[in-house]
Amino acid sequence: MRKSLNFKDRISFFAGSLITLCCCLLAGLSAVTAADGHAASPIRIDGDFTDWRHIRRYRDPADDTHDTTPRGVDDKPTPLVHMDVDLLEYRVTHDNEAFYFLMRSKGRIGHTQVGNDTDRKAGRYYVNVTMDVDQNDETGYALHEGGYYPTSRGYDANAELEFYNGRMNVAKYLNHGVQSREAIGQALLDQSSGQYRDGNDGPYPAGFMRVGASVYRNYTEWVYASDDTITFVHDMGPNIGPGIAEWARSEDLRKIEMRFPFKGFLKNEDGNPLVAVGSVVDLSFSLEASGENVPSRRWASDTGEPITKYVITESP
Repeated sequence: MRKSLNFKDRISFFAGSLITLCCCLLAGLSAVTAADGHAASPIRIDGDFTDWRHIRRYRDPADDTHDTTPRGVDDKPTPLVHMDVDLLEYRVTHDNEAFYFLMRSKGRIGHTQVGNDTDRKAGRYYVNVTMDVDQNDETGYALHEGGYYPTSRGYDANAELEFYNGRMNVAKYLNHGVQSREAIGQALLDQSSGQYRDGNDGPYPAGFMRVGASVYRNYTEWVYASDDTITFVHDMGPNIGPGIAEWARSEDLRKIEMRFPFKGFLKNEDGNPLVAVGSVVDLSFSLEASGENVPSRRWASDTGEPITKYVITESP
Protein backbone atom coordinates (compact mmCIF):
# COMPACT_ATOMS: atom_id res chain seq x y z
CA MET A 1 0.00 0.00 0.00
CA ARG A 2 1.29 3.50 -0.88
CA LYS A 3 2.01 5.55 2.24
CA SER A 4 0.08 8.83 2.62
CA LEU A 5 2.10 12.03 3.09
CA ASN A 6 1.58 14.24 6.17
CA PHE A 7 1.54 18.07 5.85
CA LYS A 8 5.28 18.46 6.44
CA ASP A 9 6.05 15.76 3.89
CA ARG A 10 3.69 17.38 1.39
CA ILE A 11 5.53 20.72 1.75
CA SER A 12 8.89 19.01 1.27
CA PHE A 13 7.59 17.10 -1.75
CA PHE A 14 6.18 20.30 -3.31
CA ALA A 15 9.43 22.19 -2.73
CA GLY A 16 11.48 19.38 -4.21
CA SER A 17 9.20 19.19 -7.23
CA LEU A 18 9.50 22.94 -7.77
CA ILE A 19 13.29 22.74 -7.63
CA THR A 20 13.25 19.84 -10.06
CA LEU A 21 10.99 21.77 -12.43
CA CYS A 22 13.28 24.81 -12.30
CA CYS A 23 16.31 22.62 -13.01
CA CYS A 24 14.54 21.06 -15.96
CA LEU A 25 13.64 24.48 -17.35
CA LEU A 26 17.24 25.64 -16.97
CA ALA A 27 18.44 22.46 -18.64
CA GLY A 28 16.03 23.16 -21.46
CA LEU A 29 17.51 26.62 -21.89
CA SER A 30 20.98 25.10 -21.92
CA ALA A 31 19.86 22.66 -24.58
CA VAL A 32 18.65 25.54 -26.74
CA THR A 33 22.02 27.25 -26.31
CA ALA A 34 23.84 24.01 -27.08
CA ALA A 35 21.81 23.58 -30.26
CA ASP A 36 22.59 27.14 -31.30
CA GLY A 37 26.12 27.06 -32.70
CA HIS A 38 26.07 30.85 -32.87
CA ALA A 39 25.91 31.37 -29.10
CA ALA A 40 28.96 32.92 -27.44
CA SER A 41 30.61 30.81 -24.76
CA PRO A 42 33.86 31.11 -22.79
CA ILE A 43 36.46 28.38 -23.35
CA ARG A 44 39.82 27.83 -21.68
CA ILE A 45 42.58 26.50 -23.93
CA ASP A 46 44.08 23.99 -21.51
CA GLY A 47 43.55 20.51 -22.96
CA ASP A 48 40.50 19.93 -20.73
CA PHE A 49 37.55 19.68 -23.09
CA THR A 50 34.72 19.57 -20.54
CA ASP A 51 33.91 23.25 -21.12
CA TRP A 52 32.90 22.32 -24.70
CA ARG A 53 30.09 20.02 -23.61
CA HIS A 54 27.31 22.56 -24.28
CA ILE A 55 28.69 23.71 -27.64
CA ARG A 56 26.97 22.38 -30.72
CA ARG A 57 28.73 19.37 -32.25
CA TYR A 58 29.12 18.84 -35.99
CA ARG A 59 29.99 15.31 -37.12
CA ASP A 60 31.94 14.03 -40.11
CA PRO A 61 31.83 10.39 -41.27
CA ALA A 62 34.72 8.10 -40.38
CA ASP A 63 36.99 6.57 -43.00
CA ASP A 64 36.42 9.24 -45.66
CA THR A 65 39.96 10.61 -46.05
CA HIS A 66 41.21 11.24 -49.57
CA ASP A 67 44.09 12.57 -51.66
CA THR A 68 44.72 16.30 -52.03
CA THR A 69 45.09 16.51 -55.82
CA PRO A 70 43.19 19.58 -57.10
CA ARG A 71 40.30 18.66 -59.38
CA GLY A 72 37.18 20.17 -60.88
CA VAL A 73 34.17 21.21 -58.88
CA ASP A 74 32.19 18.07 -59.80
CA ASP A 75 35.08 15.60 -59.57
CA LYS A 76 35.60 13.10 -56.77
CA PRO A 77 38.88 12.76 -54.87
CA THR A 78 40.69 9.43 -54.61
CA PRO A 79 40.09 7.66 -51.27
CA LEU A 80 43.21 7.16 -49.14
CA VAL A 81 43.64 5.71 -45.65
CA HIS A 82 45.13 8.24 -43.23
CA MET A 83 43.73 7.92 -39.70
CA ASP A 84 45.50 11.00 -38.39
CA VAL A 85 43.47 13.32 -40.63
CA ASP A 86 40.19 11.40 -40.39
CA LEU A 87 38.01 14.23 -39.06
CA LEU A 88 35.15 12.97 -36.86
CA GLU A 89 33.87 16.08 -35.06
CA TYR A 90 34.23 19.86 -35.07
CA ARG A 91 32.81 22.74 -33.04
CA VAL A 92 33.03 26.52 -32.91
CA THR A 93 32.14 29.23 -30.45
CA HIS A 94 33.40 32.72 -29.67
CA ASP A 95 33.56 35.59 -27.22
CA ASN A 96 33.86 39.30 -28.00
CA GLU A 97 37.50 38.98 -29.02
CA ALA A 98 38.18 35.56 -30.52
CA PHE A 99 37.04 32.36 -32.20
CA TYR A 100 37.36 29.04 -30.38
CA PHE A 101 37.63 25.87 -32.48
CA LEU A 102 37.60 22.18 -31.60
CA MET A 103 38.40 19.23 -33.86
CA ARG A 104 38.48 15.51 -33.14
CA SER A 105 40.24 12.93 -35.29
CA LYS A 106 40.27 9.15 -35.49
CA GLY A 107 44.07 9.27 -35.22
CA ARG A 108 46.66 11.61 -33.74
CA ILE A 109 46.32 15.28 -34.57
CA GLY A 110 49.65 16.89 -35.39
CA HIS A 111 51.44 13.56 -35.83
CA THR A 112 54.37 13.98 -38.22
CA GLN A 113 57.52 12.15 -39.13
CA VAL A 114 60.75 13.58 -37.75
CA GLY A 115 63.43 14.08 -40.39
CA ASN A 116 66.53 13.27 -38.35
CA ASP A 117 68.89 12.60 -41.25
CA THR A 118 69.28 13.35 -44.95
CA ASP A 119 67.46 10.17 -45.99
CA ARG A 120 64.23 10.98 -44.11
CA LYS A 121 62.04 13.89 -45.01
CA ALA A 122 60.34 15.81 -42.19
CA GLY A 123 56.56 15.51 -42.18
CA ARG A 124 53.85 18.18 -42.11
CA TYR A 125 50.34 18.38 -40.65
CA TYR A 126 47.77 21.20 -40.93
CA VAL A 127 44.77 22.02 -38.77
CA ASN A 128 42.80 24.44 -40.88
CA VAL A 129 39.66 26.56 -40.51
CA THR A 130 38.86 28.39 -43.75
CA MET A 131 36.46 31.36 -43.75
CA ASP A 132 34.20 33.31 -46.02
CA VAL A 133 34.32 36.66 -44.22
CA ASP A 134 32.10 38.72 -46.54
CA GLN A 135 29.27 36.34 -47.56
CA ASN A 136 30.31 36.79 -51.18
CA ASP A 137 31.12 33.71 -53.26
CA GLU A 138 32.81 35.87 -55.91
CA THR A 139 35.69 36.72 -53.56
CA GLY A 140 38.22 34.27 -52.18
CA TYR A 141 38.69 30.79 -53.65
CA ALA A 142 36.86 27.47 -54.00
CA LEU A 143 37.93 24.61 -51.72
CA HIS A 144 38.39 22.04 -54.51
CA GLU A 145 41.20 24.21 -55.93
CA GLY A 146 43.27 23.06 -52.96
CA GLY A 147 42.07 19.45 -53.10
CA TYR A 148 39.50 19.90 -50.30
CA TYR A 149 36.12 18.16 -50.50
CA PRO A 150 33.23 18.74 -50.10
CA THR A 151 33.85 21.94 -51.99
CA SER A 152 32.21 25.34 -51.71
CA ARG A 153 33.18 28.83 -52.81
CA GLY A 154 34.07 32.24 -51.47
CA TYR A 155 36.77 31.55 -48.85
CA ASP A 156 38.88 34.62 -48.07
CA ALA A 157 40.96 33.81 -44.97
CA ASN A 158 42.33 30.95 -42.85
CA ALA A 159 43.14 30.29 -39.23
CA GLU A 160 45.73 27.52 -39.33
CA LEU A 161 48.19 25.49 -37.25
CA GLU A 162 51.20 23.95 -38.94
CA PHE A 163 52.93 20.97 -37.32
CA TYR A 164 56.33 20.26 -38.85
CA ASN A 165 59.15 17.85 -38.11
CA GLY A 166 57.55 16.47 -34.95
CA ARG A 167 56.39 19.71 -33.31
CA MET A 168 53.89 22.54 -33.62
CA ASN A 169 55.60 25.06 -35.85
CA VAL A 170 53.41 28.17 -36.26
CA ALA A 171 49.85 29.37 -35.66
CA LYS A 172 49.08 31.64 -38.58
CA TYR A 173 46.48 33.70 -40.39
CA LEU A 174 46.15 33.54 -44.18
CA ASN A 175 44.86 36.01 -46.77
CA HIS A 176 43.24 34.30 -49.76
CA GLY A 177 42.18 37.52 -51.46
CA VAL A 178 45.00 37.67 -54.00
CA GLN A 179 44.22 37.16 -57.69
CA SER A 180 47.74 36.87 -59.12
CA ARG A 181 51.34 36.31 -58.09
CA GLU A 182 52.07 39.93 -58.97
CA ALA A 183 49.38 41.12 -56.56
CA ILE A 184 51.07 39.36 -53.64
CA GLY A 185 53.62 42.19 -53.44
CA GLN A 186 50.83 44.73 -52.94
CA ALA A 187 49.18 42.49 -50.36
CA LEU A 188 52.43 42.30 -48.40
CA LEU A 189 52.63 46.09 -48.39
CA ASP A 190 48.98 46.46 -47.36
CA GLN A 191 49.32 44.01 -44.49
CA SER A 192 52.56 45.53 -43.21
CA SER A 193 51.34 49.15 -43.16
CA GLY A 194 53.39 49.87 -46.27
CA GLN A 195 56.69 48.82 -44.68
CA TYR A 196 57.38 45.40 -46.24
CA ARG A 197 60.81 44.93 -47.77
CA ASP A 198 62.00 41.92 -49.76
CA GLY A 199 64.07 39.56 -47.69
CA ASN A 200 62.67 40.82 -44.38
CA ASP A 201 59.70 38.89 -43.00
CA GLY A 202 59.16 41.31 -40.12
CA PRO A 203 57.95 42.11 -37.64
CA TYR A 204 55.90 44.95 -39.14
CA PRO A 205 53.04 47.08 -37.78
CA ALA A 206 49.80 45.28 -38.60
CA GLY A 207 48.12 46.81 -41.64
CA PHE A 208 44.97 45.89 -43.55
CA MET A 209 43.76 43.08 -45.77
CA ARG A 210 41.94 43.43 -49.07
CA VAL A 211 39.19 40.92 -49.84
CA GLY A 212 38.91 40.06 -53.51
CA ALA A 213 38.76 37.30 -56.09
CA SER A 214 41.57 34.78 -55.72
CA VAL A 215 42.87 31.35 -56.59
CA TYR A 216 44.10 28.83 -54.04
CA ARG A 217 47.81 28.99 -54.83
CA ASN A 218 48.05 32.76 -54.23
CA TYR A 219 48.07 33.81 -50.59
CA THR A 220 50.03 35.49 -47.84
CA GLU A 221 50.39 34.18 -44.28
CA TRP A 222 51.51 35.72 -41.01
CA VAL A 223 51.82 35.30 -37.26
CA TYR A 224 50.16 38.09 -35.27
CA ALA A 225 52.02 39.09 -32.08
CA SER A 226 50.71 40.59 -28.83
CA ASP A 227 52.33 43.95 -29.64
CA ASP A 228 50.14 44.25 -32.77
CA THR A 229 52.91 43.43 -35.19
CA ILE A 230 52.90 40.70 -37.80
CA THR A 231 55.67 38.49 -39.14
CA PHE A 232 55.18 36.88 -42.52
CA VAL A 233 55.80 33.15 -42.64
CA HIS A 234 55.86 30.35 -45.17
CA ASP A 235 55.27 26.61 -45.00
CA MET A 236 58.07 24.73 -43.20
CA GLY A 237 59.53 28.07 -42.15
CA PRO A 238 61.26 28.92 -38.87
CA ASN A 239 59.45 28.12 -35.65
CA ILE A 240 58.47 31.57 -34.34
CA GLY A 241 55.70 30.41 -32.00
CA PRO A 242 51.93 30.89 -32.01
CA GLY A 243 51.75 34.66 -31.49
CA ILE A 244 48.36 35.61 -30.02
CA ALA A 245 46.77 32.30 -31.03
CA GLU A 246 46.52 29.47 -28.47
CA TRP A 247 46.15 25.72 -28.82
CA ALA A 248 46.11 22.53 -26.75
CA ARG A 249 45.58 18.83 -27.43
CA SER A 250 44.08 16.02 -25.41
CA GLU A 251 46.44 13.46 -23.87
CA ASP A 252 45.67 10.92 -26.61
CA LEU A 253 46.21 13.63 -29.28
CA ARG A 254 42.81 12.92 -30.82
CA LYS A 255 41.34 16.31 -29.92
CA ILE A 256 42.62 19.83 -30.38
CA GLU A 257 41.24 23.17 -29.25
CA MET A 258 42.36 26.55 -30.57
CA ARG A 259 41.78 30.23 -29.90
CA PHE A 260 42.28 32.71 -32.75
CA PRO A 261 41.63 36.37 -31.82
CA PHE A 262 39.65 38.33 -34.39
CA LYS A 263 42.24 41.08 -34.72
CA GLY A 264 44.69 38.66 -36.30
CA PHE A 265 42.56 38.76 -39.46
CA LEU A 266 43.46 42.47 -39.72
CA LYS A 267 41.21 45.34 -40.84
CA ASN A 268 39.74 46.19 -44.25
CA GLU A 269 40.69 49.16 -46.41
CA ASP A 270 38.31 51.39 -44.44
CA GLY A 271 39.99 50.61 -41.13
CA ASN A 272 37.18 48.41 -39.83
CA PRO A 273 37.92 44.95 -38.37
CA LEU A 274 37.47 42.28 -41.00
CA VAL A 275 36.07 39.89 -38.36
CA ALA A 276 34.34 41.20 -35.24
CA VAL A 277 31.15 41.05 -33.20
CA GLY A 278 28.30 41.39 -35.68
CA SER A 279 30.13 39.62 -38.53
CA VAL A 280 28.52 36.74 -40.38
CA VAL A 281 30.96 34.11 -41.68
CA ASP A 282 31.02 30.67 -43.28
CA LEU A 283 33.50 28.16 -41.81
CA SER A 284 35.09 25.04 -43.28
CA PHE A 285 37.11 22.66 -41.06
CA SER A 286 39.91 20.46 -42.47
CA LEU A 287 42.74 18.21 -41.35
CA GLU A 288 45.59 17.57 -43.80
CA ALA A 289 48.95 15.81 -43.62
CA SER A 290 51.84 14.50 -45.67
CA GLY A 291 52.11 10.78 -46.23
CA GLU A 292 55.31 9.61 -44.54
CA ASN A 293 53.38 7.72 -41.84
CA VAL A 294 50.89 5.89 -44.10
CA PRO A 295 51.36 3.07 -46.64
CA SER A 296 50.32 5.19 -49.63
CA ARG A 297 53.05 7.76 -48.84
CA ARG A 298 50.67 10.40 -50.21
CA TRP A 299 49.17 13.59 -48.82
CA ALA A 300 45.63 13.15 -47.51
CA SER A 301 42.92 15.34 -46.01
CA ASP A 302 39.38 15.35 -44.69
CA THR A 303 36.97 18.29 -44.71
CA GLY A 304 33.66 18.66 -42.92
CA GLU A 305 30.47 20.13 -44.31
CA PRO A 306 30.73 23.93 -43.98
CA ILE A 307 29.03 25.83 -41.19
CA THR A 308 27.21 28.62 -43.01
CA LYS A 309 26.07 32.03 -41.78
CA TYR A 310 27.71 31.76 -38.38
CA VAL A 311 26.80 34.96 -36.52
CA ILE A 312 29.36 36.42 -34.13
CA THR A 313 26.96 37.60 -31.44
CA GLU A 314 27.93 39.85 -28.55
CA SER A 315 29.03 37.95 -25.47
CA PRO A 316 27.36 38.90 -22.18
